[in-house]
Formats: sequence, C-alpha cells, structure tokens
Amino acid sequence: MEVGIFSMPTIGPRAEIEKGMAGVRTDLYQTMLRNLVEQARYIDETGYYGFGFTEHHFHIEGEEVSTNPIMLDLYLGLHTKRLRVGQLGNVLPSQHPIRVAEDVAMLDQMTQGRAFSGFARGYQSRWVNVMGQRFEALRQNGGANAALYEDTKRELYEEHFDIIMKAWSNDTFSHQGKHWQIPPADIYWPAHEVSAEFGQGVDANGIVREIGIAPKTYNKRIPDLFQPFSFSEKTIRWAMRHNVSPISIIAGDMEAAKSQFRAAQEELEKTTGKSQKFGARMGITREIVCADTDEEAKALALDAGTFLWCKFFQPFGFNAAITLPGEDPMTVKNDFDSLVERGLVIYGSPDTVKRKLEALLKELPVDYFWMMNYNELLPQKPMMRHMELMTKHVWPHFTDKIKA
Repeated sequence: MEVGIFSMPTIGPRAEIEKGMAGVRTDLYQTMLRNLVEQARYIDETGYYGFGFTEHHFHIEGEEVSTNPIMLDLYLGLHTKRLRVGQLGNVLPSQHPIRVAEDVAMLDQMTQGRAFSGFARGYQSRWVNVMGQRFEALRQNGGANAALYEDTKRELYEEHFDIIMKAWSNDTFSHQGKHWQIPPADIYWPAHEVSAEFGQGVDANGIVREIGIAPKTYNKRIPDLFQPFSFSEKTIRWAMRHNVSPISIIAGDMEAAKSQFRAAQEELEKTTGKSQKFGARMGITREIVCADTDEEAKALALDAGTFLWCKFFQPFGFNAAITLPGEDPMTVKNDFDSLVERGLVIYGSPDTVKRKLEALLKELPVDYFWMMNYNELLPQKPMMRHMELMTKHVWPHFTDKIKA
C-alpha cells in the first residue's frame, strides 16, 4: 500500500480565517509555503508516495488556496528528490485540455518523472461556471438547467480526458468530438515546409492535420492517474476502464463503500481479463490527526479539518460521505462528533489511530491511502509531530513502503 498526502492548502489557523479574507494575505501564504516545504522534505525522506493538491479558485476566505496545483507541485518538486507531486485534481470541465496536458508534461520533465495527475469534474459553481463559461451549459447550474449542467460536466470531463491521453501518447494527434475539433478545419500553416522537413502533421498544401505537444512527459510515459472523491459506481467503473485509480471518501455507510469496491473489482477484471484482488487500484482518504495522547489529538482535531468541513463542505452535499441509508446529506448531523463516529475523521495516539486503521483497512483494503491534510489548520509544530508519529509508529504496521 502506498501512502500519500492529499493537501487542502488552507492558509492560516482557524483564528486567522475567522478574521476574514485570509486568502488574500501574503504573510499567511508565505508561511504556508515554508511549512509545505518542511512537510514535503520529511515525507520525501521516509518513503511516502506523493503530495497532491486540489484545484480551486477565488477562495479569498482562506480555504483550499490552490489556484494552480501544478505550480505548487513544481515548488515542492524542486525542494525534494524522490517524492511524487501531483494534482487531486485538475478540474477538467473548466480547463483547456491541451493546456493541462502541456503543463503536466512540463512538470514531469522538470521533476524527471515524478509527476502524477488527478482529474475531477468540479462542484463549486462560483468558479467552475466562471472559468468554464466558454461552454454555455456551464454558465448556470440551477433550476431546469441542473441536469444539463451535470451532464455537460461529465461529457467535458470524459472528452478532455481523451484529448489529454492522446496528447501524451502520440507524437501528433487529431480529435473530433462533441465539444472540440483539434485542429479546427483548414488552418493554414505558413511554415509548412519547415514542418515537413523537421516535424509532421501538416499536409503538402500547408493545412494543419494534426498537432503535438512539446515536451512530452518524461520518457513519454503516462503518469499515475487518480480521480479524487469518487461517489458513484458509474464513476468508479469508468475509472477502472481508463486505468485511473478512484479515491473513495465514503465513510459512514460501509456497505455502500464495499459496493464501490466490488464494482471496481468487477470492472477491472472485465478490463484486464484477469482475476483481481478486492481493493486493487482503489484509494481512500481520511483526515487523520495523531498526537502523543488521545486528549491532545482531539484538541487539535477540533480546530483542524472538521472546522472547515462543517462550514464549507456541507453546503455542497459532501456529507454524503457520512450518511447512512435513508439519511439526507443536507440534513444529517453536521459536527465533529458525527464525522468521528462515522469514520471520516480519525484522531488519537499512535495506538488509537493504528486500531482504527486496522478496522478500516480490514474492511476496505486499498492500494493507495491518502491522508487528507488541511495543513495550516493544524499548526506546524503539531503537524510535524503528527507526521513523525504516523511515520514511526503507525504506517510501518500497514506497509513496507514507509521507512522511519
């Protein structure tokens, strides 16, 4: 099992966020960058898989200030030697797919093959609709247009994914889809004689027939691929067919989580024609806060990710992660005790955390475990102690990848 950090780059502790407009403050952002480097260097030296960032825009409130995860990846990549760096994930419907393919390829070259990439559909209308407004259906998401909005996001996600794979897999390529024609018809290229001599993709009349990105990924490889926060079986099956590892966040309804895993196993066996273990290629994520005692861990956890989860994620329906059959994610009890009781948040001493993880991983064995990390909400000194305790006393019990 690989273990990575799923970072929600929140700037400033709770007290600073509660003052308002923390996201625009240079002092808090610079502190976060310094602290991220210290965290990344520590896990780089101890065998963790990688460090991944979300993509979000306009978060002036201070939560998840990660407008360009690829740039944050490069920042950490230049401060580490072995650690993989990636996105969890790029929100494809609002992005230009060729730009994503190019930027990840450059990251992979600059880190000599240490990039991974994750892709998501996006759920925050404040920025998905603004950044994706070139597509009419993404300009609004309410009322009678809600179904069209969601269908369009899924269409764009899948078409953009196909374009990115073509860009990474071929020296030059073309694409004819519902939303994109690459290249558009009848583009004349004045330097076609040069392209005929030194490149390809342009015909004898100077018309562009194919395009190619440069540079390619390091040694033309396909980076490890992930899909964060997978809820639906349809999404899980799609991921397995496309060599993408889903990251499940379902914690409350264990039977629903197991159903996801069974669907993944079935689809993977169908795709590969081989028997597959339960949990193959699957990932899960949980917020973990580890301290020397249960009491200290609880005090820290109260002001960590739960603070933002209850205020910020709940309005978007993310409490579907903790609902039981028959419960509504918009009305289920939304507090620290519920998140702990339902298993989304794990806190305690190393022994306590280890017991809870044993129970979880017995039910849901995975290839990837992502520790959800709200960095600055857990002050840096206890954050580094948390990482030390997990590295020395918890993770070696579950994987031989981590070397204290």
